[in-house]
Amino acid sequence: MKLKIFEQNQHLKDLTPFELMAKDITILNGIVKGEPTYEKGRKTSTGYYLDKEQTNLAIEKTFSDELDENGFLKGLNILIKWFDIYGNPVLVKRVYVPLSVSESAEIIIKRRKRMIDYLKESGLRLGVKEYIDSLFNYYSNYQQSGITRNLLNSFIENGSDELQQAVTNENNQEITGILNHILPNGTTVKDSLLDQIS
Repeated sequence: MKLKIFEQNQHLKDLTPFELMAKDITILNGIVKGEPTYEKGRKTSTGYYLDKEQTNLAIEKTFSDELDENGFLKGLNILIKWFDIYGNPVLVKRVYVPLSVSESAEIIIKRRKRMIDYLKESGLRLGVKEYIDSLFNYYSNYQQSGITRNLLNSFIENGSDELQQAVTNENNQEITGILNHILPNGTTVKDSLLDQIS
């Protein structure tokens, strides 16, 4: 077995596969941790590379949720693949991380916060930061029946669908103008926002 990590970690060649898979990936010589991939705030994968350009994948972790019969998060499944010099996954390790109710709640809140952070950063990168800032300010101080509500915070903390409903049914002309703005990828701000939060 000729693993990519052996290039800069010769001392690992004599280990059994079980010993090798027990090693802490983050302390291996020459390993560069890549940017995680997220889908709607949920981390789906992380790569460990042999180069700064992140083209030579040596180890990959993929993450999936384990849900109970009611659809609540009860654990995380982690699949770790170690690649050989030909790019084939030759060692595979499965790890299950059970979660308490409070750990699950904390993860879900972090995911929803990450969705909002993603939208803010995307707005900056797409050159529509002022639009996103206006939207988030508006929905953080949302007026309904004389009551001011923070729909962003309600979404992050409680998973409320009020933000989704407000965006879908918006009738404020200034805000609908922003929501209907076409982004460089051809979608509207509204569609992009709803795609993340729904």
